[in-house]
Amino acid sequence: MIEEFIKKNNLPKYKIDQIYQQYYQSPINSWDELTTWSLQLREELRKEVPFSTLENFQEFVSKDKRTVKTLAYTHEGYPVETVLMKSKERNTLCISCMSGCPVGCKFCATGQMKFNKPLTSSEIIDQIMYFKRKLNSSKENITNIVFMGMGEPMLNLNNVVDAINIIIDPKRIGLGRRRITVSTVGYIDQLKKFLDKDLGVKVAISLHAPTQKLRESLMPTVAKDNTLEDLIDLLITYQKKRNKKITYEYLLLKDVNDTVEHAKELAKLLRNQIALVNLINFNPSKELPFQPSSRKRIIAFQEVLDSREINNTLRYSYGNEINAACGQLANIKPEASS
Repeated sequence: MIEEFIKKNNLPKYKIDQIYQQYYQSPINSWDELTTWSLQLREELRKEVPFSTLENFQEFVSKDKRTVKTLAYTHEGYPVETVLMKSKERNTLCISCMSGCPVGCKFCATGQMKFNKPLTSSEIIDQIMYFKRKLNSSKENITNIVFMGMGEPMLNLNNVVDAINIIIDPKRIGLGRRRITVSTVGYIDQLKKFLDKDLGVKVAISLHAPTQKLRESLMPTVAKDNTLEDLIDLLITYQKKRNKKITYEYLLLKDVNDTVEHAKELAKLLRNQIALVNLINFNPSKELPFQPSSRKRIIAFQEVLDSREINNTLRYSYGNEINAACGQLANIKPEASS
């Protein structure tokens, strides 16, 4: 929306630099604080461009204060959730690209809620700006951004790409390309278009199964027409061309995909790649029939990957008790906060 206002009013470069600096980098808390612009120009901006396209932000904070989830709404009243995860090394923001999700993966609470709409690039960016302003008050900043919230980025490709261009623009948000990760379930045609753009961001593939049959049972909407064989072929071609590592997200579900045999099949699938397997233990949800793997199973699974020289790590889950962990974003308010 800011870009449309700039073009419509044919603003000179110095005016563009001023709004970019104050809105994205300072960052201001209202158009009234855009003091480098005249009162008249500010009034025109206020009439035409909402300061935020998301409204009614509610915050939910974990007991250890390391996780903050917001629930906000689009102007149509659709929910959007965003999660800030804090550690000593970084402040990672998990953002949504849709309200709800049409993919319907059976292990994901977001996929079980109603799909409302893809978010505009402004609605994506406003999630970031909310937390950028919040962190700025304590002289902190966002260090990493992951597109791992509500929605499938490849099904909202143009808006996601527009948002990424704002994030990496040094005159706007200015975050390094390798500090951005886009997670996708693997819609092959759209993923190829995304990879061909060579934006320089990291790509994470929501894999969750080492075989086509099991993947179809867990992710039927995407897996049937976007086969595991075709997906892996695309990613190997990309790696040979760009020499970039691919992260594979693998959610461990008790007695479903967490056995030693599953680990062996996964290692076989990824043996010719520059790959990192990001193991995630399932975060329980009342809406879903799955249970997390035992510690013993997880260790055995990792030992198989290690023995076959498949790089892997076990992701720490943030914000479980406020329904902010991976797969829990479903417009469900934490019981303690409701």
